[in-house]
Amino acid sequence: MYFVFKIKIQLPKVIIVFFINLIGFDFVWFGLIYWGNAFIPIAFLLLGLHFYFAAKDKLKELYLICAVASIGILVDSTLQSLRIFIFPELNILPLWLVTLWFCFAATLCHSLNFLQHSKLLQWFTGAFLAPMSYLAGYKLDVVSFSLTVINTFVVLSFVWGLLMIVFFILKSYLIQEDHNYA
Repeated sequence: MYFVFKIKIQLPKVIIVFFINLIGFDFVWFGLIYWGNAFIPIAFLLLGLHFYFAAKDKLKELYLICAVASIGILVDSTLQSLRIFIFPELNILPLWLVTLWFCFAATLCHSLNFLQHSKLLQWFTGAFLAPMSYLAGYKLDVVSFSLTVINTFVVLSFVWGLLMIVFFILKSYLIQEDHNYA
C-alpha cells in the first residue's frame, strides 16, 4: 500500500515572471558573451517571448527598452571611443553587446523592479554589481581595458551608478507602477 500526496503550490505570476526574467537574462548574457553574434537570434527570440508572456503594457515597455538600450549603447560607444573598452578587431560596439543592451533593458520592469523605490539600491546595484559583468567579459577575453582593472572598475562604477538611477527615472516616467499580473 502506498499513498500519493499531491501538493499544489501556486506562485503568483509576478514571482514566476521575476525568476524567468532573471534566469532568462543570465542565460542570454552567457550566450552572448560565450557565442557572440551567433547567439543573437536566440536572444531576440527570448526577448520576443518576454514581450508575449511578461510585458503587461507592451508598447510602453517597448519604448522603455528602446530608450534604455539607446542610452546604454551610446554610453558604451563613448567608453569605447575613450579606449576604456577595447574589443578585438572592432572599431564599433559588437552586435552581441548591442543585443545585450536590449535584453538588459527588459529586466527593469521585472527582475530589477524591486529597485524602483530606492535610489540608494539603484546606485549600489549599478555601481557595484553592473561593473562585475564587464569584468567577467574581461576574464572571458571578449573585451580588454586600457586602464588597470581597478581604474576601469572605478570608471564603470561611476557611470553605472548614475545610469541605473537614470534608467529608473525613465521607467517611472514611461510606465505606470501597477504590476498586477492576475
